[in-house]
Amino acid sequence: MADELLKVLLYFDIFSYPLTKRELIAYSGIPGGAGESADAAIKMLQREGLINRFGGLYYVGANRQNVVRRLNGNNRAVGRMKTAKRFSRLISWFPFVRGVFISGSLSKGFAAKEDDIDYFIVTEPERLWLVRSLLTIFKKVFLFNSYRNFCINYFVDSNHLFIKEHNRYTATEIAFLVPLFNSSMHQRLLDQNSWVKEYYPNLMENNNYDCHNNEPALKRLVEKLLSGPLTGRLDNYLHRRSRSWIRRQFSHMNDDTFARNFRVLRHELKYLPNSQQLSIMDKYNERVNRYLKVAEGPQIGEGPQVTERQQVAEHQRVADPQRAEERHRATDPQRATDPQRATDPQRTTE
Repeated sequence: MADELLKVLLYFDIFSYPLTKRELIAYSGIPGGAGESADAAIKMLQREGLINRFGGLYYVGANRQNVVRRLNGNNRAVGRMKTAKRFSRLISWFPFVRGVFISGSLSKGFAAKEDDIDYFIVTEPERLWLVRSLLTIFKKVFLFNSYRNFCINYFVDSNHLFIKEHNRYTATEIAFLVPLFNSSMHQRLLDQNSWVKEYYPNLMENNNYDCHNNEPALKRLVEKLLSGPLTGRLDNYLHRRSRSWIRRQFSHMNDDTFARNFRVLRHELKYLPNSQQLSIMDKYNERVNRYLKVAEGPQIGEGPQVTERQQVAEHQRVADPQRAEERHRATDPQRATDPQRATDPQRTTE
């Protein structure tokens, strides 16, 4: 249980985002009836210097400023969500749009000053590239190509809701999606990605967040006019042209790197040009290896094995020696009266 709690904090630490106790327990997948055990595990992690608490928020490391940053970001997100709702309704009016969900940092209730609003959009089958092209034209013409309120970087069609990438990053994005148009489509997405429960078993619920489900009559009329086979051919053409253009734009990437940052299929578009997913997963794996990996056994001629928790405690001691010394004094009264013992932990009293 303690390791699962720590893994969650390590992931959110990448975003400098401390968690409340309620969030920490919920995101760790701990059952509601195990509250006492969770409290005990959290206190143990604190005693061992693996996590810290300030202002009711838990985090790894020694930077208390992240608590202030989170609170400011939470307040800013309230206004940004109002903007997201307006643009989500606008997106839902476009023909063949079947679902509009908020992803990215705003879906977690946080907004930095420079953050865009990210949208996860579901379309009618064989209409994804038509929808994407129409939305892109709108962004370029009416928003002067600004991504600030209109970052449309993930599309799937309603026949391909299953997401093949199974890792904590993808699971987090799916589990935290905020549905703002078509709650039933959001539920279908959750149902078809039940693997996310391996990471977030307590979050796979369809919370509507004032989600609207109505479509204007004009939208249905336009879709009826564009329901013929020619529209399908147009969508296929737009897909081929877009795929070629995107690959040329990122020709500096080799095929493997491109495939990990983009998915440009007829039924799915993942557009992450800044390699943020790769960067986030690399940072997460590095943190997990540093904090949780059990050290290998001692080699011949080496000293005794150092446990993973001792390694992390040492990391915390270097990061914040004053707090580490305070913890030692609290558990070792002789340390307070013996200055040499404070500088030589191996020294014992006679």
